[in-house]
Amino acid sequence: NQSINQSINQSLITMNTQVKKRPTRITSSVAIPNGSTTNTNGNTTKSSQHNLDATKRLRRLRRKAKNDKAQKRMLFLQNIICFTFLIAIILYVTTTLQDDERKIKLPPNMLKKRLSNHNMRPDLDNPSFTDVSADDTAGKGPFANLRHRLKRITQYQHSDYMPDMGDHSPPYANLRKEYDHLLPSETPADYERMKRSVHDMRTRTYDNLMADEMPYDIHDCPDDPPPNYPYAWNIQDVLDNWALDDVTPRDAIYQGVCIFDYETELQKAMNYRELEVPFVIRDDPKVLRTVERWSQEGYMQKMLGENTRYRTEYSSDNHFMYWTKPKRKAIEEHIMEKNWKPPTDMIRMPYPEWLEHANVTDDKLGPDHEHWYFRLIGCGAMGKNCDKDSSEYLFDELSFFQPTDENPLYMVEPQKQKGIHCRFGMKGVTAMNHFDGSRNAIVLLGGERRYILAHPDQCENLNLFPKGHPSARHSSVDWSNPDYKKFPSFKQTEVNEVVMQAGDVLYLPTHWFHTIISLELNFQCNTRSGLSLQYADAIGQCGF
Repeated sequence: NQSINQSINQSLITMNTQVKKRPTRITSSVAIPNGSTTNTNGNTTKSSQHNLDATKRLRRLRRKAKNDKAQKRMLFLQNIICFTFLIAIILYVTTTLQDDERKIKLPPNMLKKRLSNHNMRPDLDNPSFTDVSADDTAGKGPFANLRHRLKRITQYQHSDYMPDMGDHSPPYANLRKEYDHLLPSETPADYERMKRSVHDMRTRTYDNLMADEMPYDIHDCPDDPPPNYPYAWNIQDVLDNWALDDVTPRDAIYQGVCIFDYETELQKAMNYRELEVPFVIRDDPKVLRTVERWSQEGYMQKMLGENTRYRTEYSSDNHFMYWTKPKRKAIEEHIMEKNWKPPTDMIRMPYPEWLEHANVTDDKLGPDHEHWYFRLIGCGAMGKNCDKDSSEYLFDELSFFQPTDENPLYMVEPQKQKGIHCRFGMKGVTAMNHFDGSRNAIVLLGGERRYILAHPDQCENLNLFPKGHPSARHSSVDWSNPDYKKFPSFKQTEVNEVVMQAGDVLYLPTHWFHTIISLELNFQCNTRSGLSLQYADAIGQCGF
């Protein structure tokens, strides 16, 4: 019993000791008298001081956070103001420098060097109309294209504008704004004005020499092509009536293709196009609009510039034939002669220089005189294979050739378009007989051209240069002086002809042969949209 009591007492003493060591808790319900100095182990005073310090720290943190937020907001606004001011300075300086540069009169030797360095690019007084692409601005800093983009936001957009193709530059937009205001095209009265303007350019008429022997009237053709359409005649008769190098107009010609009026016979033209036969359609309102604009004095000079050098073909006579760089294999296999020489020279010259060559008297325009064939290229979606110059505005000027479903008459397969190509011919220029490997829509925007056409089944009679020759696809016969002993089958060739005038569009199916004679200074453009295989067997007989 005594040992048990001692154990209990020892346990009580331990418990009392532990209770004395615990701190006294002060709750909010315990009142502390004013002026009291009671401090249970100092806990009351310390807890109050701690709460006060925490409150002060919290207030300071809140004030600091508020001040930091205000400072960030102010800094953001300052950055926006500075950035805007910097952009304004850049735009002002850039505009001032460009304006000053355009006023500089460069010496001839420096101008020539500048033009040679900027291959097919305009000089300072003739800024490029082409859009600025990512490649143009690569490596020139983040602000290189900023000015261009800012101007595009507010610049004029004509009715034929395409967001992903054509010329988006301010100079071209300003040019179109000026002439769209001068030559409106929205109302029926505007259409009649354009029609009268273009009809006044057609100063001559050409009768059909063989009208009495044909079962159809070329000016009132049936809804569908008649049998053996288009009619054709022996080439000797055609050339005897109108020699190739003679540009003097004839009263009557051997015409076999139909001429449709866009306003009243559009469906007929669509029927003929779907059957892949040639025809001419005239007075398309979009075409009339371009013809009228291009005929305005000074418009072409403004659009093409004074110093921009464009592709131009030169010939010592009036004959022009397409050629490519010859391959050694062609010589080894005797496809071409060893002493073969290119039929023309490829050069570059500004539009005013070409115009000076073209506007000469007839005594300087004979077949034995020098001729120049001027060319523009609108690349569009052709990409890297196209020699891109400053002619992308052709997609804006010739809206009827834009690769969209809105132009089904001319663009059979828009996605397969091969750009827009324009060739300006001086009087007497003759593109020798050849065929193209795709559908062709050809528009005449001024002047007159004579086209001599032949069906693809005439390829053997035309004695083509073989495949692999630099001028393959072309007739090897000189049509201005045919050698019937060397090419006896040429006598059997059957052809027909048509004279295109301003506002006419010729649809030429794949593989159809054509010879082109410029009867006066003229402006012709064409585009291609895929190919048809309807005449593939006929052209295949000649190795193509």
